[in-house]
Amino acid sequence: MLSLEAIADTALRLLDEHGLEAMTMRRLAEGLGCSQSSLYRHVRSRDELTIIVADQAIRLGMRPPPPGLDWRSEAEWLARAFRAFLLDHPSVALLLRGTERLGPNSLQGVEVSVDRFIGAGLSPRHAAAAAGALATLIIGSVQFNLYLDATDPGEQQARRALYERLDPHTHPRMVQHATDIAGVGSDEEFEFGLRMLLDGIAVAVRSATDPLER
Repeated sequence: MLSLEAIADTALRLLDEHGLEAMTMRRLAEGLGCSQSSLYRHVRSRDELTIIVADQAIRLGMRPPPPGLDWRSEAEWLARAFRAFLLDHPSVALLLRGTERLGPNSLQGVEVSVDRFIGAGLSPRHAAAAAGALATLIIGSVQFNLYLDATDPGEQQARRALYERLDPHTHPRMVQHATDIAGVGSDEEFEFGLRMLLDGIAVAVRSATDPLER
C-alpha cells in the first residue's frame, strides 16, 4: 500500500541516483512499482511532490543536537549537520526554496529555530529573521558551490592562473592576491559566514537582555 513516506523515500533515492531529471511522476511510479493513476491518488502534482520530498529531506537532515548546548553551540551544530546532509544529497539542495519549506517537518524546524532565538533573548520578529538568515546561509552555501571543489589542488591552480591573467587595471585585488583568493573553498566560506552571522546575533541578544543597551 502506498504512503506519503514511501513516496518521499523512493523519490529521494531516485534523486540521489539520477538527479533532478528523475523527479517525474512516471519515474516515481516505476520506482514504486505502481501505476501513475495510483500515485496521483496520493500526490496531485509534481509541485506537491516537491514539497513532500523536501519536507522528508528536512526531517532526515534535522538530527537532534547533543544535550546541554547553549543557543549558539546548538545553532552551530545543527547548521553543520544539515549542511553535511545536503552535501551528501546535492540534488535535494536544489529543491529547497521558500515555497517548498512548508511541510510539517519544515514548519517544525522553523518552530524549533525561532524558539531557540526567543529563548536566547531576541524578540519574536528578530528570532524569525535570525532563523531565516541561518537557513539561507546553510542552503545557499550548498547551492552556490554545488559540484565545485575549491579544495582540489588542480582547481585552485587553475583559478589562481585565471586570476593572475586578469587585467590588473580592472581587477587589481584579484591579480595581487590570486593565491589567497583562489585558495578559499566553500567550507571556509561557510564557516566564516556562520561565525559572522552568529556574532551579529550574539550582539543583538546582549542588547536585548542588557537594559543599559536599550
